[in-house]
Amino acid sequence: MQDIKYSQIRIYGMLTSGDEESLLADIKEGIQYALFLGKERGRFAEEDIRLDKIRLNKLQYIVNEDRDLGLTFGWYKYGPAPEDVTSDHNASLMPAPGSEISHLEESRLPTRDSLSTEEFAYYFISELGEEFDKIVTAENTKEYLEDFYAKYAPRDRYAARYTDLYIASARLQQTLDKIKDDESWHEDSTHYYYELEKRFTPVINEVAKHEELEHTTEPLREYQKVLTSVIAEADAMEELSSGQDAFISNAVRKFYSTIWDFVAQEVSLKTMRGDNVDSLRPSVEATVKTYRGGSWVDELDSIRDRRGNSDLDPDREPSEPQGNSETEEQSIDESLLNAVSRTGVEAIKRAEGEVTQE
Repeated sequence: MQDIKYSQIRIYGMLTSGDEESLLADIKEGIQYALFLGKERGRFAEEDIRLDKIRLNKLQYIVNEDRDLGLTFGWYKYGPAPEDVTSDHNASLMPAPGSEISHLEESRLPTRDSLSTEEFAYYFISELGEEFDKIVTAENTKEYLEDFYAKYAPRDRYAARYTDLYIASARLQQTLDKIKDDESWHEDSTHYYYELEKRFTPVINEVAKHEELEHTTEPLREYQKVLTSVIAEADAMEELSSGQDAFISNAVRKFYSTIWDFVAQEVSLKTMRGDNVDSLRPSVEATVKTYRGGSWVDELDSIRDRRGNSDLDPDREPSEPQGNSETEEQSIDESLLNAVSRTGVEAIKRAEGEVTQE
């Protein structure tokens, strides 16, 4: 089949939630076939494909905007994202030849101008072109997100106000992911402590610019205090046990599951759009109400209450800071390392009202 060029926007009419499920399935299979075509044409090797669910979401967003498909999107979690109505959660994100796709030349939503699965594939491989290759093969998802938000963030005046916030969050998440996923992070824990301090600041500053996000400022600040305090205590140790490392990973995950989710849900309330906004809004409003009611406090209290069991409590018997760092240019003298550990102690005390702000 020849590469298809489009001269007009394809219109599906009003979509129901069930229609969105079908349309997302067509797009997902189109992406799988586009991966097969890209591999066959030598544009990338199969082992270079890193198409996780975040990147899949971004490709869905791009075609939705470009073709005005009507899918329900909003600034939600990792950025603009459709309501997850796709029932086939286990669908492969690897290349699939046309022979393995049952509806390759058809659409699950037939209209006069609807796109078949095959046509979606040629949209990605031909029209999106090199950008498609970059999205599916970029080595680090969170680093790619910086570029994605800059290029594809919503352009309407209100939604665009959050672009800098999402870029700042993507940078912070790069550091958080290294602590959560890299087994060797503790070898350079002092560096990560200061990098966290550096990357939390612009996220908090961006949130503070938006009055409608006022409920999320305190959770962000309190989470920063708790997490950096834990990292400070870990930094003072020569090595971490597997249990301590698991506890720290869990503390990092709470950023995604609670703190950033709170921010993203608040933003979504103001920016969601698409044919089924009325179906999406009640669940978002209910989640926001729960967070505003203080559920995030319980999650942070869980970190505070359990850190002692991992010997990461600032009130434990003090140990000498190790200054874990692999390179000379990143080394920090003992007085600064002691200051890092003291910062952890003071952060907890401030949270308990024992230390007054200067």
